[in-house]
Amino acid sequence: MNEREKCEQILKRLESVFIAEYGYLCESVELPDYGNSPNRRMFDSLVTGRNPYKKENKVRYNNCFYRSKLEADFARIMDEHGVPFKYEPEITVYNGRHRYPDFVLYLPWLDIIILVEIYGKCDDPDYLVSVRDRQYEYMMSGWKPGINMLSYYYYDKLPYLPEMVMEDILNVEERNYMMTHSAG
Repeated sequence: MNEREKCEQILKRLESVFIAEYGYLCESVELPDYGNSPNRRMFDSLVTGRNPYKKENKVRYNNCFYRSKLEADFARIMDEHGVPFKYEPEITVYNGRHRYPDFVLYLPWLDIIILVEIYGKCDDPDYLVSVRDRQYEYMMSGWKPGINMLSYYYYDKLPYLPEMVMEDILNVEERNYMMTHSAG
């Protein structure tokens, strides 16, 4: 199955969810600019691994070094589900600062880009201040939690549940689909 066929299959699933939720048919999504939309061009322009800050604990997965096992596991999950991603690309936020989100995903079936941050030292109050500031910069730049931005917060003793990652992405898919097609 090629990427376009996969996109069409996912869109049919989302249409079924819409019908179940709202009880009426919705307009089908067309893919006329498939592969050539502004979002796709933006995603394609991002370069993996632009973060200049030194990696302390390198974890290798698929010929790439990640800062943590959490990040390497996230990349593996995206690969297993066929979700295209860029790891630590450089983006510019509203105030001109350069940020390097852990991941930027592209869902071609809905033509949306999702910024993902995985915060791993959430029991450190100083770290949480920097997290708050980064989240603020992202939101002021148009990234909306649960719409086109996902954040994961981990503590040392908290178990990592990979299935929750794909559930969150499915929720973003459905939320974006419903917002686009609901009459109201």
